[in-house]
Formats: sequence, C-alpha cells, structure tokens
Amino acid sequence: MAGIFGRIKERVHRLTGKMDQYQEAITFAEAGETEYARELIQEEKVVKEEPTKLLVVGREGNFSKEIIDYALEMAQRMSFEIIALNTAPLSCETFKLFSSSRNEICKEFKSLSEENARSFQELASERGITFEHAIMYSETDEAIESVRKEFGEVAFVVSESEEEQAESRIEEGERLRRELFVYSMV
Repeated sequence: MAGIFGRIKERVHRLTGKMDQYQEAITFAEAGETEYARELIQEEKVVKEEPTKLLVVGREGNFSKEIIDYALEMAQRMSFEIIALNTAPLSCETFKLFSSSRNEICKEFKSLSEENARSFQELASERGITFEHAIMYSETDEAIESVRKEFGEVAFVVSESEEEQAESRIEEGERLRRELFVYSMV
C-alpha cells in the first residue's frame, strides 16, 4: 500500500511543480519579460513531448489477436508508443544441470517471440505507432521492472489473464474468452 501512496504523492509534487512553473511564467510575462516566460513554457512543452509508452505483455512467446487489437486501439487513441514484451522464466537456476538445453530453449523462445511479434509490429507500423519489442528471460514482474529501467517510464501495462482461469470458466459453463488487464503505472 505504501508504494501506491508514494507514487500518488510523487505525482502531486510533479503537478505542483508544473503549476509553480506556469505561475512563474505568468509573473515574468506580466512584468514585461516575455522572452523568459516563453522559455519557461517551451521547457514544459519539451518535457511533455516525450512519448508515453504502453507496455504489452504477451503470454510467453505469443500475443493474442485480442491483446494486439486492444493495444493498437489504445496506443492510437492516446498517442502512445508500444513496447511488446515476451518473457519466460528461463533463469540459470532453472537449468543448472542442463546449460546446453537452456541455451537451445532460449534460442527457440527468442525465435518464436520475434516471429509472433512481427505481425504486431507491422500492424503498428500501418497505424503510425512506434513499436519496440523486448524479450526477457525472467518472471513477468522482474521483466516489467527491467523494461521500465531500459525504456523509461511506462504509463500503462496491458496483459492477459492466466490460461488456467479461462479453463475453469469452461467447466462452469461460460464461453471461452480472454480477459485483458490494464494497469496504470502511476
């Protein structure tokens, strides 16, 4: 819980800083220092023009049609860049005794992920959306944090539900459908 409140507090501080900057610009403009006021506003515009990123987490090496469609629509509507992430927990600890097997599995996973991301990238390109693809060999939470460090702040994360949950719905008589989850990275 403390993490959420900390992020909210940080956002409030940033907003307060922006308001102070605008007030400073207004004050200088009223005092006849319009050039300095313009510089202050231009600094704000430069900071705002940094593209916002949407992280799309695939199910291991795949991106479903539903998640691709949703991510493209959201990215286009909100002027986001897309970072597509494929992740698999293939750490060294998993394959201590079989290091050659790990290398082979990692190569296959990378090849499959790149192949499946290619159509996603083409659709993004057709819509004029900047697209980057990342492959990580760790748990999803660790991979998301690594992406944030490598690519910068991420506004939203879009992921699919776990497959086991979909199977249990079939047993309960519901139609099979994939649920998408969207998380804000405040």
